[in-house]
Amino acid sequence: MMVGLQGSGKTTTSGKLANLLRKQGKKPLLVACDIYRPAAIKQLQVVGKQLNIPVFVNENSKDVVHIAKQAMSTAISKLNDVIILDTAGRLHIDEALMEELKNLKANIKPHEILLVVDSMTGQDAVNVAEKFNETIRN
Repeated sequence: MMVGLQGSGKTTTSGKLANLLRKQGKKPLLVACDIYRPAAIKQLQVVGKQLNIPVFVNENSKDVVHIAKQAMSTAISKLNDVIILDTAGRLHIDEALMEELKNLKANIKPHEILLVVDSMTGQDAVNVAEKFNETIRN
């Protein structure tokens, strides 16, 4: 599960990670869980197409837990062994979006949660990481 602030590069990093994993013999599936940003789904589809990596999309749902569960079923049926959830960027003070991450973690139980932070964040990256960890670890 990829998490981070708005504009930090989660979608691009998701694609790069999927490509790396594929080179290591895995069969990744990218999952569009950013239901808020205009063109977020399209961006992930473009990244997936450029890398020839499948992307799971459900543009009819606004429930990221439901989308992630559907993606897991699809991954099982298509023999994908890695699922990368590209979540919506958020401000660390946005409680509603942080709650969404908690719900996603509780329902999906991801093996890894990766925080993507832009290098321009500087020293504030420590505060961002602490806030995400505090919210998501429970």
